[in-house]
Amino acid sequence: MRNASDFEDLVTNVAYKGVRPDNIERTGVSFIHGKTVRYIILSYKPYSNVAAQELGLDEEAWKEKSMQLRFGHECTHFFTKQTYGITNNILHDEIMADFIGMYEAFGFYKADWFLRFMGIAGENDGRIIFYTKDLSAKVREAVADLVRDAAYGLERWANTKEFAALSVGDRIKYMCRAGLRGMAICP
Repeated sequence: MRNASDFEDLVTNVAYKGVRPDNIERTGVSFIHGKTVRYIILSYKPYSNVAAQELGLDEEAWKEKSMQLRFGHECTHFFTKQTYGITNNILHDEIMADFIGMYEAFGFYKADWFLRFMGIAGENDGRIIFYTKDLSAKVREAVADLVRDAAYGLERWANTKEFAALSVGDRIKYMCRAGLRGMAICP
């Protein structure tokens, strides 16, 4: 949705039955599933609340790419749900979903951008806190290091002939099998 308040109102009224969720202004997507239907409500907000200028992009182009990135991200979650019967709100799934979303939106993957989306680099506090909030500062830093290594491993992998030969589904399956440590040592 191009209008942020329309998105927030729709998510509040449909997904949360009229109760405005905390931090809805920072939310860019809502995945709603019922017994027989699933909806993905996407906003036109900058992805992960990262400003266009932080990535060196035009504001309007970034909003369009944010929508495409979100769509690819959520479709990755949907794929893992359909293929494996689960989708988890865990860091490994987020790395995979951002990787596929970014590649689908731009035709390339940049680890530096992903690290900005997660709040490991850049000016944004990002999403990493949602996955590490119950950890000690020392463990949070170790997790951030592992995520950083995985991001750069995936960037190397995205530039290989082997990667180019895979379908999107096979790319997701590869990342599911690799795990975070495997992503960190990608070719």
